[in-house]
Amino acid sequence: MKIQVVVTRTDAGATTKLKSNAGESSKSYASWDDALKEAEQLNLINTVEATAAKALPPGFPLHTTTEMDPGNLANDGFTPGKTPPPQ
Repeated sequence: MKIQVVVTRTDAGATTKLKSNAGESSKSYASWDDALKEAEQLNLINTVEATAAKALPPGFPLHTTTEMDPGNLANDGFTPGKTPPPQ
């Protein structure tokens, strides 16, 4: 299943949002680097995207897509449902 992935730097750290036909889920992180590292480990982003994201200025989220079963992420701390926009 195709999943839209958005990793956003926030004042409190970072968030990763996932959106697919099955719904939305998100997870918060203490830092931008932690969010990028886990997104890469979970195969939500690749190494090139992670490297490019590090060069993004604050406030510019990383948008990408991946193919996987969203059920595989249920045990990785993602909370189902919509989240408010980053501050």
